[in-house]
Amino acid sequence: MRFGIFALALAIAIGNCAAAAACEPIRIGYLDQERPPYWLGTGADVPAKPGASAELVQRFAASAGCEASLKRLPVMRIKPSLVAGELDFAPMDSSARETAGIVFPRDKNHQLDITRALPLNIVVFVRSADQIPRATDPARYFQDRLLGITLGASYKLRMQNLGLKVDSGAVDIARNLEKLRLYRIDGFAVSVTFPNDMDAYIAQKYRGAIVRLPQPIFTDHIWLAASENYYAAHAAQVEKMWSWLASPGIREYANLLKEYAELP
Repeated sequence: MRFGIFALALAIAIGNCAAAAACEPIRIGYLDQERPPYWLGTGADVPAKPGASAELVQRFAASAGCEASLKRLPVMRIKPSLVAGELDFAPMDSSARETAGIVFPRDKNHQLDITRALPLNIVVFVRSADQIPRATDPARYFQDRLLGITLGASYKLRMQNLGLKVDSGAVDIARNLEKLRLYRIDGFAVSVTFPNDMDAYIAQKYRGAIVRLPQPIFTDHIWLAASENYYAAHAAQVEKMWSWLASPGIREYANLLKEYAELP
């Protein structure tokens, strides 16, 4: 009897070790630029306080009992790397929904599942000196004014289809905000999760000289999309991770955003 109990315990222990060993670090790609409060630091290095979104994807991997191997890449390399299977996950918006090699969470009607996504808002920062009324609709206002976006932004085509004049020459938010300050563009459009996420950073850095228009240009969603190869090999695990994001994940993310907004 004792031998049977010992054998059972040993089998469970071996099984648990095998399961842990089988869970290789999950390669999650994200931007190599600083974009507070989501991604902090620049280049390939991941700082100790990596940003709210970086911590979220670490917890996303942990929800399946795995570690996240964070891979910082130039924006133009993230999507091709996911398609090629060099990454296992990366944030993607709906513009990538039909891209071969990328898998999104789908609902029972095989549509993109917005319950397992994060909100995405394209907001506009402007000069306070221009005294643009707070009720201004940016999609109308920028029909004949120059609107800056970061180089490689996935929403460029959608903005152009709205008739907006888009300048996409600057590679990061710092350069775009400097162009705005120097009157080289009339506004800067950037993607955020919740509209006020960057307000504390902008207020601290620009002391009221740059402000956000309350109304977004448009809203969408963003998913932690999987590479086709990774999904094929780990479908149940991936579905579990996506479902985690839908409930505890979004709540934890809100707390992370609050924590990073309060950092000096």
